[in-house]
Amino acid sequence: MAFQFLTAVREQKIISWASAGLIIFISAFLWVPSRDGLQGVYLLGFFLPTLIILTLKKFSFDEYGGWPTILALTYAGFSLLSTLWGEPKDFGFFLLQWCVLASWLCGSCLVFIKREINVEKYLEWFVAIGVLATIIAMVRYYFFVFGVSTIDNRLSGWNVFRNPNEIGAMCGIIALLAFNIGVRSSSLKRVWLFYLLTSIATLGLVASFSRSALSAFIIMSFITLLLARPPLKVWLPPVLISIIALLLLLDGTQILDYYYTAPRNQDFGGRFGIWQEVLYRSSENIFIGIGMTEDASISIASSQTFNHAHNAWLDTLYRTGLIGLTLLLLHTTAIFQKASRDPRLLPIFLWLGFGCLCNLLDGRCFFWEIGAKWFLYWIPAGLIVAITTGIKIRALQTNNSSTIKSPLLSSINSGS
Repeated sequence: MAFQFLTAVREQKIISWASAGLIIFISAFLWVPSRDGLQGVYLLGFFLPTLIILTLKKFSFDEYGGWPTILALTYAGFSLLSTLWGEPKDFGFFLLQWCVLASWLCGSCLVFIKREINVEKYLEWFVAIGVLATIIAMVRYYFFVFGVSTIDNRLSGWNVFRNPNEIGAMCGIIALLAFNIGVRSSSLKRVWLFYLLTSIATLGLVASFSRSALSAFIIMSFITLLLARPPLKVWLPPVLISIIALLLLLDGTQILDYYYTAPRNQDFGGRFGIWQEVLYRSSENIFIGIGMTEDASISIASSQTFNHAHNAWLDTLYRTGLIGLTLLLLHTTAIFQKASRDPRLLPIFLWLGFGCLCNLLDGRCFFWEIGAKWFLYWIPAGLIVAITTGIKIRALQTNNSSTIKSPLLSSINSGS
């Protein structure tokens, strides 16, 4: 009995460690200055306590996220095996990434089962930190890197999101989350507060000149309005202000030219040429792909070398073939089947939708080490499954405890 008590106390402490680590890890994407630092935060804050729990706890299909988790780890497992026909020496690197992904997906489910986390509150704090990170990035880049205020250079980041496309994606997600919170707020003060935060994050997005992130933001903002269905007084004023601001910006600056100056206006920034070459090479290994390698560079006919296919879905096809892409699409479908307007889930679904759209025009394949690309897919996907799993398991536990208590109460009542 004493041993069971000590075991329960130890498990509670480890869960508390993992719960705090999960929140710190997600926020660390915004304030940690490097990918190595982010991975260090994950190791100490979440991976270690999760590893302890997973080694002590029996596997439970439902508690670990069910089919979405199985599909995700199957896709990652096939990607791992593909190193055997890609670059066998990189097997150890991708084995570690499989373990990291498994710990994130399974561990986050256990945390949300054991702890009822106020998701809405933490999302608000997350938006505030993201806006602060955006301000720091813009001040640092335009006033300290160049020494003068200028907008004719693409914004780069100081945190995990370094290149313009990455910082654009970060700002777009923060702006989208802030906009979602704003249109769903009941108080007009909160509405306009989060519209202000949306505007600041959108400035960072525009300054990045990232067409993929900007397109994803516009599309998901319209979807936000369709799903949230706010009153006219909530959504019409910011839409009119945005249109007027856009017209003034186009009339008073050459910002449109910055989005389409050479070579960005040629062949969609060279993407069509890359995609054509990648599709041609994919046809040679259509089912299993060329295999995963730690060196993700792609050389095309013009002797240019690129870090990836500039389309994460196409890059997945190229490296893991139709088998890998099908497994990934099955996972994505399984996640969106859980779609809900629940205020705990809707913002994260929009976040994931943004990431899926953004990855159509940028990024390497989805199975990789923790970095900026995780922020677009695995973070929201893991949170959605974890939150829904936590809600489901806690509801079952509550019903079971009520069922157990009812016969006891009946016997007491009958005895009295």
